[in-house]
Amino acid sequence: MTDRRTDPGGAREEHAQDSSQRGVGMQYRALLAFGFALFLLGIFVYAVGWDEVTAAIYRTTLSVYLWAFAATVGTLACRTLVWHRILSIVDRPRPYWLVAGIFLTATFTKYAVPYGQVASGVGVAAVVSRYYDAAYEQGLAGVVSADFLNYLPYYTFGAVGAGYVLVVHSPSLETLGPYALPIAALVAAIAVVLGLLWSRRSLVAEGLAGAAGRIRGLIRRTTGREVGFLRRENVRRRFEGFYTTLDLVATDRRGVGAGLVFAHLGWLGLAGALYVTALAMDAPIPIGMAFLAVALSKFGFLVPTPGGVGGVELALATVLYLLAPVGLATATAIALLWRFATYWFSLSVGGVTAIAVTLTDPVPPEDE
Repeated sequence: MTDRRTDPGGAREEHAQDSSQRGVGMQYRALLAFGFALFLLGIFVYAVGWDEVTAAIYRTTLSVYLWAFAATVGTLACRTLVWHRILSIVDRPRPYWLVAGIFLTATFTKYAVPYGQVASGVGVAAVVSRYYDAAYEQGLAGVVSADFLNYLPYYTFGAVGAGYVLVVHSPSLETLGPYALPIAALVAAIAVVLGLLWSRRSLVAEGLAGAAGRIRGLIRRTTGREVGFLRRENVRRRFEGFYTTLDLVATDRRGVGAGLVFAHLGWLGLAGALYVTALAMDAPIPIGMAFLAVALSKFGFLVPTPGGVGGVELALATVLYLLAPVGLATATAIALLWRFATYWFSLSVGGVTAIAVTLTDPVPPEDE
């Protein structure tokens, strides 16, 4: 029998087989997650009424609806510019086409798994560190900073939309009563968490370092492996580098200012896509209402499905039904078509880009 220790070729073959099996397992879980998401979406559409929703979709003017895809392309381009500006603060600028490949790959990663917009940063930072001469924690800080700028318009433009709806349409308390308190509480909770992460840095670092130490101990007891990167001092050191990079980004006012402009322009593409989609279905809504609807649709990502599928459509359709002069079936059809032009289109573009980046590895590290 061949000894694996003296047969590196066999060891590499076994490692490749293990990696292949893990990849198949991940693909299987992803397919299950998407299947569950589409099941939930199907239940929602069935509850509203298949015939009514499909009839509303068939009324869509295709030549107008195509502009929603153009708006999404604008969103992806502007958000790539945000990443380009922020990552150029962390390290020397890279070509725009390369940053676009990294960003679209990250977009696919975020949209393909449940809660990906929160949990995918670790993996995305590893991709960034491959093409930037920066430490892993610096890449992570750059990714977090860029994503924060891209998500900030949900609050700024969302507030503009809320002001428009309250001043112009003045919805009754009976309409908003059941939803106002939970929404306000969730927004306040997010603000508190962000404030703690920024102001109580040592407390956050110590807390996560302690949690990492407990996880390391559990892994050591169950598998016998020494997971060095989960040592308290390693975790603490990584957070020091992470916050140092955040400070560096925050001090570059010109770069952050440009990132803010591009982030808001990119978000306007999402609102524009919703406005155009409603217009294509002969159910126009004011642009201010589109601002508020897109902002509130973000709460649909709380549903544990890839990209919040099912939850986002439900949230958006509910907002449109409550505030806009459209029926529930039409509101649902608008939500479905808007998500097709934004989420599913972006997921497809990101998936193709991720495959291309993986196969070509356009700028390998200098030491290879």
